[in-house]
Amino acid sequence: MENLTLEKNYVANNEGFLETTLLITDPVVIKYLSIFFESERNDKILEALRVGVIAIQSASPTIDTNIVNDKFMQVQTTIDTYLNGFKGDLKERLEGYFKAESGAVPRSLDSFFGQNGTMSQMMNSYFSSDQGKLTNLIQQQVGPSSSFAKSLDPNNKDGVLSKLEIMVQTHLQEKTKEIINQFSLDIDNSALSRLQTSLFAKVGEIQTSNTLFFGQLKQALGIKEGKDTEFAKGTEKGREFESALYEKVAALAKQLGDTSENVRSIVGKIPRAKVGDYVLTLGSTSGAPETNIAIEVKKEQNYKLKDAVDELKLAKENREAAAGIFIFAKGYEPAEVGDFHKIGNDFYVTVDEEQLASNQPLLFLETAYKIIRILLVTSKRVQEAREVDLDKIKRELENVLQNTSRISEIITKARTIKTNSDFILTLADTLKIEIEDKINEIVTSI
Repeated sequence: MENLTLEKNYVANNEGFLETTLLITDPVVIKYLSIFFESERNDKILEALRVGVIAIQSASPTIDTNIVNDKFMQVQTTIDTYLNGFKGDLKERLEGYFKAESGAVPRSLDSFFGQNGTMSQMMNSYFSSDQGKLTNLIQQQVGPSSSFAKSLDPNNKDGVLSKLEIMVQTHLQEKTKEIINQFSLDIDNSALSRLQTSLFAKVGEIQTSNTLFFGQLKQALGIKEGKDTEFAKGTEKGREFESALYEKVAALAKQLGDTSENVRSIVGKIPRAKVGDYVLTLGSTSGAPETNIAIEVKKEQNYKLKDAVDELKLAKENREAAAGIFIFAKGYEPAEVGDFHKIGNDFYVTVDEEQLASNQPLLFLETAYKIIRILLVTSKRVQEAREVDLDKIKRELENVLQNTSRISEIITKARTIKTNSDFILTLADTLKIEIEDKINEIVTSI
């Protein structure tokens, strides 16, 4: 326990002066005196002695009550004075530590977390937008001046995009030139030139031998008329025709990697409208995926071309299609259509029910379908690469269309003549195969 010693303290009394040395061991007194500075303790000890003496004297019944009250008032005043002093000292010291601007604690926090503090400087050294280590690393790796960004810059001739663009452009130009050359009549060995030469030669042979066929013409026409009458019986035949035709259309779409849907009884985009019998959707590998082709089928007498054009236009809108094919059952087509007719990007063709029933190739339908795919894919390529001469390709395709129409004439003549018809039909089939091969070549090249 701490001891407090009072040396050479003098206490005044009525008899003079008393010199004494005190050794204080009482814990209550020690605790009280320890709150004062050493220079103040002597006065506090004298004051405590005075208060104690007064308290002892007050225990005597002879002590004047006023004296006691005065003494206690003095003690209370002194205590209040020291308490106020203590509060002031404490407030001053706390303000010295916590004052907003000059306090030790705010200064310490500011030196660590402030704008120029240790933590701020460390954060700036790593994350500053100008000189931060992390920012500089990102700029070096993927910034505008990095090798990665330069490789993706389309204006950089050594960049990935530029090299890819050059490769695609070169390949597309080569394929386009090859396709155009195959449809050019100015090149002797082109597919179109060979087709034209073969057609002219065979047509000449047909014209020479036509005089031999007239004797059996009536008989052949009579057979044809009998068969046409049989196929035209009742509306049920029309339904059978549409059902059988859809199976052929679906098989053709599957062969080309497309999808098909029979939507005759389904309302389309236009409210309450079911116009548009089939929908063909180009596949993901076609070059124009998700593009629709609307197909309208008719087996109806006296149907006009104008009505067919209007109906196909409505069918495309209802089925959200980019092009359309209008199919007439052979013998029900308008005179202006023939077997194969093109208006814009749409085709009007016939399908012979005999060929459909015997599972023979449907030349006019297949040709229209494949040419529409070529036009749609080419148009898509033009939008993306802007290097394909779409007009030139269309002009060359027109030559194919003309020759397809001539094949229609040959087939028509062959079927009205019994003698030598096998020879003519074989010729027509050969030409059909060559046209189909060339169309397939175009499709795979686009």
